[in-house]
Amino acid sequence: METSHVLVRYGDIGTKSEPVRSRMINVLRQRIVDRLEYDDLEYSKVRTMPGRILVENVESEAVEAVAETPGVASASPAKKTTPEIEVLRREASQIEVGHSFGVDTRRSGQHGFDSEEVNREVGAAVEEATGAKVDLDDPDTWINIDIRDEEAFIFTETVQGTSGIPVGSSNTLTALISGGIDSPVAAHEVMKRGCDIKPVYFYNRPVSAEDHLMRFEASLKKLERFHPSKDWSYYVVDMEEVNKELMELGSGRMLVHRYVMFCVAEELSVKDGNSGIVTGEAISQKSSQTPDNLELTSNAIDLPIHRPLLTESKIDITEKARRIGTFEEASIDSACRSLSPENPATRMSENEFNNLLEKASVEELVEKALNNVSEEEL
Repeated sequence: METSHVLVRYGDIGTKSEPVRSRMINVLRQRIVDRLEYDDLEYSKVRTMPGRILVENVESEAVEAVAETPGVASASPAKKTTPEIEVLRREASQIEVGHSFGVDTRRSGQHGFDSEEVNREVGAAVEEATGAKVDLDDPDTWINIDIRDEEAFIFTETVQGTSGIPVGSSNTLTALISGGIDSPVAAHEVMKRGCDIKPVYFYNRPVSAEDHLMRFEASLKKLERFHPSKDWSYYVVDMEEVNKELMELGSGRMLVHRYVMFCVAEELSVKDGNSGIVTGEAISQKSSQTPDNLELTSNAIDLPIHRPLLTESKIDITEKARRIGTFEEASIDSACRSLSPENPATRMSENEFNNLLEKASVEELVEKALNNVSEEEL
């Protein structure tokens, strides 16, 4: 069966109030258009219908790109027909189903038949045409039929989507993104909850080389496809002066480093009108991310710090990175050497930390970092 449409479903959007739902559906429709055009996929129209969005006259391969769009729960390459049993029987009989099949019909609107009748009639026609047996437990092929008032859709494949809500339907967050595995995943997590992001990269010279900056930029190119219509720009904070001074500190310097990063990110957020900061931190994944140290560094700023990976395991985070395509970029060899001392502080009292901040002249460090910020275009 040749398919020329993609039937799109959404999940979280359907739980919203009518005004919010209507707005988000329109945003999602536009994001699907954006993604199709980003991938140079030809189509004739993307339109909304009750409970669905339909991409018309598009190649079936487009379903993967559509499903990746935040807000899409699932998508199916589908054949469009009229909602008449004889037509459905004829179209379904042309499907290669293997040794067994099942028919599952969903119907909305007013018709002279119900879903069970369609299942029986179509099942009998497919059985007669193919010789395959009906199996409603574990068939080789499920024939799915979605019937509307004046049209119907037949499909055998459903691609699970990103789910969530469409990017741009909520506020913008400042995203601290490195060239590693975790932070791009954290950025994607908030994007699929509707947030746009403004990336910030802390270029940790002299211990980081240019290839680490290239890893960051490569990760952004992978994230770009989830909101391709916006003008992607990002901040680069040259930390060379700051790091040279921090290297004079011993245990605890990574906490001061994190403190400086949050202070700088807050200043950039306020300048841009962003409503918070997102990081890839997870509890106890690094010495600076123990519960005690997260509390200390969080006190650096007033804006909320969002940590969507807080309780995730490294295995799960890595799997998500593979799924969104940023793992390969994070695996590029880098000449970066660690800033961490031999004996990093995993637990420090507030008084000890405040003394360390004073010793490091942290306000001057923040000012030096802010004086070395540049904004770049992707």
